Amino acid sequence: MLPSARLLIVEDHPLYLDGLLALLLRCAPQLHCRAVDRAEAALAHLRGHPETDLVLSDLRLPGPMDGLALLAQVGRDHPTAARVLVSGTDDPHLPQHARRAGLMGFLPKSMEPVLWVEALSRILQGDPWFPASAAEEPGLTPRQALILERLAVGHGSKAIADELGITERTIKYHVSEVFARLQAGSRAEAVARASARGWIRLPGAPTR
Repeated sequence: MLPSARLLIVEDHPLYLDGLLALLLRCAPQLHCRAVDRAEAALAHLRGHPETDLVLSDLRLPGPMDGLALLAQVGRDHPTAARVLVSGTDDPHLPQHARRAGLMGFLPKSMEPVLWVEALSRILQGDPWFPASAAEEPGLTPRQALILERLAVGHGSKAIADELGITERTIKYHVSEVFARLQAGSRAEAVARASARGWIRLPGAPTR
């Protein structure tokens, strides 16, 4: 079930935008959606509506700023807003680009409508969503390793977020990514597997 939330959709293709808005109106009328057609308009909207919960941007936008650049700027200016990239481009590397940029999801335009609703529901509850076919890269990013090391010695999500200058939502995203990459069901299991593979270093552990 989709929670009530405020969405900003950045899309310059009128027919696609109309279809997406019609889908959300039919399947998730509790969402409050606004739409703009370029990055500059999105940033202006967010300055006036900082309470926006989710920014959904197409990759290709008119003007000098594409969707990835826009969402990076949104992350700097509005760190509490979830960010999701949308694209109809057949580029298998895009999901990983979105992951590395710290986004909460990547939604291909070819995705079935029912999956759109499922994906948005998960994202708005703080869980990332990427296509199941997106290839995983080996290892952990430096930030993921640092977060897991902090968790291993008993630091809480809020303390880690304060230390790194990011939100608890972002910490939760990184932890979820770590669990998926390690196929772990708990923090203890993730710590044990990452340590065994040499991806993190725990206090007192021998240097390899």
